[in-house]
Amino acid sequence: MRLFIALPLPGEIEEHLGKAIFALKQKKGKVKWVAPKNIHLTVKFLGEVEEDKLGEITSRLDNIAQNNEAIHSMVHNVGAFPNLFHPKVIWAGLEGDTDRMEKIAVEIEEAMAPLGFEREERRFKPHLTLGRIKDSRGMEEMTEYIGTFRMTPAPVYLDRIVLFKSTLTPKGPIYERLYEATLANGAA
Repeated sequence: MRLFIALPLPGEIEEHLGKAIFALKQKKGKVKWVAPKNIHLTVKFLGEVEEDKLGEITSRLDNIAQNNEAIHSMVHNVGAFPNLFHPKVIWAGLEGDTDRMEKIAVEIEEAMAPLGFEREERRFKPHLTLGRIKDSRGMEEMTEYIGTFRMTPAPVYLDRIVLFKSTLTPKGPIYERLYEATLANGAA
């Protein structure tokens, strides 16, 4: 099964990001937009995983969650990776306690490596993927708009680490929560 680890968003933030996506969709560009209910803070993509590894993965996620507190953050703006001149991904940024987000990501990397999962070489940058650009030609109107777009800041409370199963379909991915580990001081 195809798995990844993420910090899920509260429903009201999904709605907030849905409004931003709606505004961005009004501009020209070949973008595969993420359904708001599927937006999350991805921490680690595991790929294809044998079922017999689930127990060890979830045990390690429990340990990480017990040693890290829930995070108060803000979704605040939009941008593009790697940049607005050659965009591949349109994202919403997070600000606030990004050091703790990065700490959790590093701990997950360290915990998953002994299980055979390849380490990510790039430094973790907390962001929420809103869309993936299929073809960068004709994106000038979109990238100009992204450069001036201002999203109303909204508070985000990240209180759990989730192991997701991702099933790819022609209509887009279907995400299923396989396991949740609540961060210390998070909602029960």
